[in-house]
Amino acid sequence: MRMEFEELYSQPKEQKYDCLLFDVDDTLYPLSSGLAAHCKKNIRDYMSEKLGIERSKVSEMAQLLYHSYGTTMAGLRAIRYVFNNDEYHSFVHGQLPYDKLKPDPVLKHLLKSIPIRKIVFTNADKVHAAKVLNRLGLDDCFDGVICFETLNQPDQEKLSTHKLSTTKLTDIDNIMSWSSIMDSGVDLPPTPILCKPSESAMKRALEIANVNPQRTIFFDDSIRNIQAGKRIGLNTVLVGTSQRVKGADYALETLHNVRKQCLSYGRRVRNP
Repeated sequence: MRMEFEELYSQPKEQKYDCLLFDVDDTLYPLSSGLAAHCKKNIRDYMSEKLGIERSKVSEMAQLLYHSYGTTMAGLRAIRYVFNNDEYHSFVHGQLPYDKLKPDPVLKHLLKSIPIRKIVFTNADKVHAAKVLNRLGLDDCFDGVICFETLNQPDQEKLSTHKLSTTKLTDIDNIMSWSSIMDSGVDLPPTPILCKPSESAMKRALEIANVNPQRTIFFDDSIRNIQAGKRIGLNTVLVGTSQRVKGADYALETLHNVRKQCLSYGRRVRNP
């Protein structure tokens, strides 16, 4: 299999893909690490301790905002909560048990052996992304990192914060009632935050990376991110399961299998 792979890449004129686009959390490392659960708790603590949201409302509200906007942070900004983005990220990620992440020499060797561009695309901030890559031993495996700061420039943040600060929504019960109209076609308040699975965010990431979506493979553990990627023309790989879903060209339990199951030339499976 190794010889077959090397022979494939010895013929650049037949190369089908120009770039591999990777999510970070629960994609470059498994969900079993437990970081996601810690992050979820920290977000809820921030909402209660820093934003003064009633503790009994926090869990449902956080889940609703996450489902509606892609990240809870984007949802909070949409409903006019004003806070410093860096402080939010520091609170949510600053206490994560990064020591649970261990170097992954298998993945490192695999990534190094693929002679095409590899770019990280995460909703997280640059500090968190850097810490994860460092813990996994993958610092030097990527040609670029597209993260929160890449998509959300400081000047835009200041302008958005100024506009939002005069119209903060405080009626939590009204916010919670959105859950009953999610599928009714009613427009929710827009968010100033660009993040997956917003197609605007994904298109912007492709512009920044300067890649052709049809010649790019996108790896993510989120079904809705994968489906958004497919809608804008990306080749898609759902990570963390072997069960493909609508919008996923491939499904991998682990990235360790990527060479065997995805990176072939002219070989595609039909989408379900």
